[in-house]
Amino acid sequence: MSNAVQRAWHRFRVRRISSLPSLSLVTRAAIASALGATIIVVTVATFVWSRIESDQYAQLDQRLEAVTAIARSVSAQSLFTARDRLPEDFEATYRSENFLIPARRLQIPNLPDGFTTRTLRGETYRIFTVTLVDRPRASISVAVPTASTDKRITDDRRNVLVVSTLSVAAAAGLGWLFAGFAIRPLRLLTEQTRRITADNLKPMTHVTGATEAEELSHAITSMLARITREQNRKNQALETARDFAAVSAHELRTPLTAIRTNLEVLESLDPPPEDRHVIVGETLRSITRIEQTLRALERLAAGELTQQTDYSDVDIPDLLDRSAQEASRVFPDVDIRLGHVDSVTVRGLAEGLRLAVDNAITNAVKHGRASVVELTTEHQRNNFLDITIDDDGCGIPMNEWESVFHRFNRGSNTTRTGSGLGLSLVEQQADLHGGRAFISNSTLGGTRLTLRIRTATT
Repeated sequence: MSNAVQRAWHRFRVRRISSLPSLSLVTRAAIASALGATIIVVTVATFVWSRIESDQYAQLDQRLEAVTAIARSVSAQSLFTARDRLPEDFEATYRSENFLIPARRLQIPNLPDGFTTRTLRGETYRIFTVTLVDRPRASISVAVPTASTDKRITDDRRNVLVVSTLSVAAAAGLGWLFAGFAIRPLRLLTEQTRRITADNLKPMTHVTGATEAEELSHAITSMLARITREQNRKNQALETARDFAAVSAHELRTPLTAIRTNLEVLESLDPPPEDRHVIVGETLRSITRIEQTLRALERLAAGELTQQTDYSDVDIPDLLDRSAQEASRVFPDVDIRLGHVDSVTVRGLAEGLRLAVDNAITNAVKHGRASVVELTTEHQRNNFLDITIDDDGCGIPMNEWESVFHRFNRGSNTTRTGSGLGLSLVEQQADLHGGRAFISNSTLGGTRLTLRIRTATT
């Protein structure tokens, strides 16, 4: 039961402490300054406190020694004269074996040589006793009240307490004041942070004045940059998804409608075998077109979501050689060859560049009806490299050189159906590599497709 009570009490304390308002940084600085000053002041005050009494009594003893010395010198002439010539607040008693000359107002007891403090007649006295050199077995005791000395000690100690208290208060006040100036960068940072919203992720103004504030500002700015990048990626992904859905719905509606019509004909009319063969062929072609469109859209969407971490070193001669060999196996009746290819490595997307070259070759063979395709490279100014795909096909009219890069736009000379996205993929890859794609006339008599990419970061 006691353990349960202890746990309940602990939970209560945790909730109680967590519900208390947090202290501001200025308040914490003031408290820290006050605590630091208190430690120093208490240490110094303790030393001064003890020194006040010893110093005051040291001064009193010096006076006693001086007065005693005077009394000793005068006593050589007359002991009574020596006693009566003492200052008003001093008393003296002379002793020897044969006589005693008492003090005027009190009786000083017989004491050993040296200083001592005694209470006589209800009053505290400081007494100094010394043996007379010129009179063996004779001594003189000089006494003085300590009331004035004790009063000075009390006054000095009270002053120490007052000064110590004021010092602690001043330290707290100065800590509060200077902390206000010191945390101005943090306040500026707080104000800028308050203005950050989901729709406003602009980088903050650079904050200066305190190393901690600068580090915090840099950390927040970096965090905002990461959030902005992730938000842009999310928005881009959403936009890509919307675009994919919209384009798919638009481009797939026609082939899906044709497939549905063909299936309804097969189901309801039961056509003869020759017509059935034609309908099935049209249906298969429509399905193939849907597959091509979806595959091309998927590749376009993947390209739009490319990140910097996806880039790597790409050996261009090796990439073109592998692309030409693969295309030769796919199109054995076409002469696909490498022309002049520079030995160069670029920072890029290996799969993306391979996709662009493969699409360019496929377009030249399927839609340009080329029998010869040649791959070459050529260095350009400002760190650019041109990858050219020349063919001897039917070519593309000059007025369509730009429009064929648009999505689902097919050249007027093509005789085969396609997705209309092949050159869009080529243009996208050129853009992802800091360049562009364009068409011109080929020396082989057909079309030259140029994929211009950047070879170095500037």
